[in-house]
Amino acid sequence: MENQKISVVIPVYNSENTLTELTDRLSAVFSKITIDYEIILVDDCSSDNSWQMLQKIHQGNKNTRIIHLLRNFGQHNATLCGFHYATGDYVVIMDDDLQHPPEEIPVLINKIKEGYDVVYGKYILKQHSRVENFFSSLFEKLMHTFLDIPDSVYLSSFAIFSKDVIKNACYFKGSFIFLPAVIRESTSMKNAADVYVQHNPRKNGQSNYSFIRYLKLSLNLIINHSVLPLTLISALGFCTSMLSIFYGIYVFIRSIIDPSFGLMGWSSLMVALAFLSGMILLSLGIIGEYLRRVLVEVTYGQQYVIGEKYC
Repeated sequence: MENQKISVVIPVYNSENTLTELTDRLSAVFSKITIDYEIILVDDCSSDNSWQMLQKIHQGNKNTRIIHLLRNFGQHNATLCGFHYATGDYVVIMDDDLQHPPEEIPVLINKIKEGYDVVYGKYILKQHSRVENFFSSLFEKLMHTFLDIPDSVYLSSFAIFSKDVIKNACYFKGSFIFLPAVIRESTSMKNAADVYVQHNPRKNGQSNYSFIRYLKLSLNLIINHSVLPLTLISALGFCTSMLSIFYGIYVFIRSIIDPSFGLMGWSSLMVALAFLSGMILLSLGIIGEYLRRVLVEVTYGQQYVIGEKYC
């Protein structure tokens, strides 16, 4: 590993209190591994003094490269932005809140040296609240299901990738970025693995991943990287049509056998109309979301917009 460069990409958002310690600990770790490394910190338009802190860190540490996004694009977009500037043979991603210990990076490096393209850090014990752990576990199951990733591969935001995976990931042009899906399309999951790492309690602030945030990510996953909604609409439409045809045949035959047989009552008719109208509106809503995203991509879709950078 001595002759191979390591890049560390860190999306930053409202972390002014942890950035100095984070970069100092990273430098201490790499001083024992290699002198050829870079730390790329992408400020996702923080509302605190994170950018000012990054500028001070950059002035005192020649191995840091800092980028400031013009507006908030989200963690996944900021990370992909860092990928475009990473020049290492291996690229590590991690959070900015010190829950991912820099001292665990050699564990990731040693594992990927076994011949893998992707290695995820698997937390020995998640240091989150019960509510956050619940949503996190639920979301992880969702990712494995929709991305067809083996359950044996644990997905996390603390990981290391080969430069070929990063190169392939940078070809992605969509603005609705879901990083695990991008990585999934950039390599075979046969070349992915995980390794146990420590997970520290949060030192400052609180998690940016609320229920609404998980919901938005779930929509990105389901709509942008799955055809399930359209498949469900097609199946629902087909089943409804078949039931309507069979019911029409039943009414026709019943009317021939029993001329006194009349139409169903007003309430039943209204229920049927309401149900079918609801299905139509639901289908149009899902299709409309797809069309909205296509419109965004065609008109002004952007993965990120850089305001300032010191690279």
